[in-house]
Amino acid sequence: MWRLHQPLLLLLSFSLAQTGDQIVGGHEAKPHSRPYMAALKDSTGNFTCGGFLVRPQWVMTAAHCQGSLRQKQPSDVALLPLPESSSDIPGGTPCSVAGWGKIEDSQYPEKLYEATVTLYDRKKCQEFMPDMDDGMICAGENRQPQDGDSGGPLVCDGVAQGIVSFGGSFSPPGIYTRVTHYLSWIKEVLEL
Repeated sequence: MWRLHQPLLLLLSFSLAQTGDQIVGGHEAKPHSRPYMAALKDSTGNFTCGGFLVRPQWVMTAAHCQGSLRQKQPSDVALLPLPESSSDIPGGTPCSVAGWGKIEDSQYPEKLYEATVTLYDRKKCQEFMPDMDDGMICAGENRQPQDGDSGGPLVCDGVAQGIVSFGGSFSPPGIYTRVTHYLSWIKEVLEL
């Protein structure tokens, strides 16, 4: 069994949507039907192999995917640790938001919309919202969540860091509930 200490860039995939090559005799998986699946990518973002979550912080895959073995060798197994989540993500980090909030014509869309926003550091956030507490983070620029986007994730580097909450006094930034601030409560409720 191989335990790798330096995993390649790992991107969790919450669906098996594939283009081109497919599992022989298979079909496109329904979105979110395989939440344990992981897509392994190299440092340039190219797909290399699949894997699956065996613990919240561990992905199991084939060792040959990491170059540890040649294909068709015994013990073709590897465990990859996921990066530890930190409580603070640095300002300037690009993040994404998605939701069904109102769009330009003030109508709710039938399709999911997404946008890239930049995370602000705490000092800049407090310029917009002086009474901001440790359970909040903010992100913005020229886009922010709208009415109907509440509850969706703020995803930075593939990790949900915030929950869409509300807009600031001056627009932007958008204000998000900081997920890491509530980890103890989340673990308690989920019995982790």
